[in-house]
Amino acid sequence: MNILLLGTSGFIGSAIAASCVEAGHQVTGLGRDLHRARRMLPLLDWVKGDLRDMQAASDWREALAGIDVVINCAGALQSGLRDNVEDVQLTAMQALYEAAKASDIAQVIQISAAGADDPDQTAFMGTKSRADHALAASELRYCILRPGLVIGRNCFGGSELLRASAGMPVMGIVPSGTGPIQTVALRDVIEAVQIAIAEPEQVQGLHDLVEAEPRSLRDVIALHREWLGIEGPRVEITIPLALIRLVSLGADALGWFGWRSPLRSNSIAALVHGVSGDPEQTRQLLGRAPLSLPQTLQAHGPAGKADRWHARSAMLYPLALATLFALWLGSGVLGLIYTDTAAQLVVEGGMAPGIAGASVLAGSFADLTIAAGLLWRPLLGKALAASLLVALAYLVGSLIWTPTLWLDPLAPLLKVLPILALTAMCLAMSEER
Repeated sequence: MNILLLGTSGFIGSAIAASCVEAGHQVTGLGRDLHRARRMLPLLDWVKGDLRDMQAASDWREALAGIDVVINCAGALQSGLRDNVEDVQLTAMQALYEAAKASDIAQVIQISAAGADDPDQTAFMGTKSRADHALAASELRYCILRPGLVIGRNCFGGSELLRASAGMPVMGIVPSGTGPIQTVALRDVIEAVQIAIAEPEQVQGLHDLVEAEPRSLRDVIALHREWLGIEGPRVEITIPLALIRLVSLGADALGWFGWRSPLRSNSIAALVHGVSGDPEQTRQLLGRAPLSLPQTLQAHGPAGKADRWHARSAMLYPLALATLFALWLGSGVLGLIYTDTAAQLVVEGGMAPGIAGASVLAGSFADLTIAAGLLWRPLLGKALAASLLVALAYLVGSLIWTPTLWLDPLAPLLKVLPILALTAMCLAMSEER
């Protein structure tokens, strides 16, 4: 089959892409950044496209040329700087269905979400529901798969948050008031997609993909901790739901700076509502019982150092970035407030007063620019690289103009060295996927 895959670079989409190539299908991915896409998934063909701009049937004509099957794994948890839930999950899909009918597409396979039954839920679930109903009402042959919380060896979003929670040392944090969760193995989702491609007439319709047993969030985290081989927390703190919702407001605000935090309000609403579906539908589709969460984790094989490093660093990474942001913001603001005092330090080292004042002001504006780049997610990598260069420039300048500061009892310049190391680590971790 010639397959057009949407959401190709995502957690689920990339795994489905690999399985389809292995099965002998010709897969074309739709991507915003084709250079990065080809580097990550070189075995695929690629066509440039952004679902936010593909809002009419005519926008799909090029992408659908020669395609037999469309698999939609695309999604947006919440609207923000880089996402628009309505455009991505509903309007673009309605345009796709219209274009697919005109292009004689044999089948559309849609990855939806368990519980996407009510169009009046959150924007995420509501648009998924309305898109599912629009596909079902079309004249296309379709298969809608509604997975629960998808668990794979890799992770992203909610599954990454679970792993990070499992990796917390000493203290465990569990939110109160969350509903039951039914997970599904990523390999079961992949198998369901392959069955849908091979037997389109037999599987047409809507199918939940969930394990049989619902679990509490605490149990899901505990099972991940057990798989990671991490000792259980000595202290467990239950966080009130009201406090978590307050945190989600901050995460929502950061979404408009390009950050896709799993703590945004749509994600919290899903945890409160719970993630559930009908496991009997999964059994009928797969012809066997779905993998339980313990079986899913066991099938990953033993967790290794890389898994534990990821689990433990996932919570530390945003904390490190916030610390660096505060450092550069504070440095820039203090430089503007105490320009004369800072300039006097280098004047004593032999720099002309006018040049010293201008240097302090230039450094302050550079610091504030770096802080702004750290806050603006699309510029994160460049801001981290710039901060390395500026910090090194400060060190070199200090050797020339203020070498005595290296012997200061409070060691202000020696403290720049761990800042450089922390920045380099954040830069190495800055890719989103």
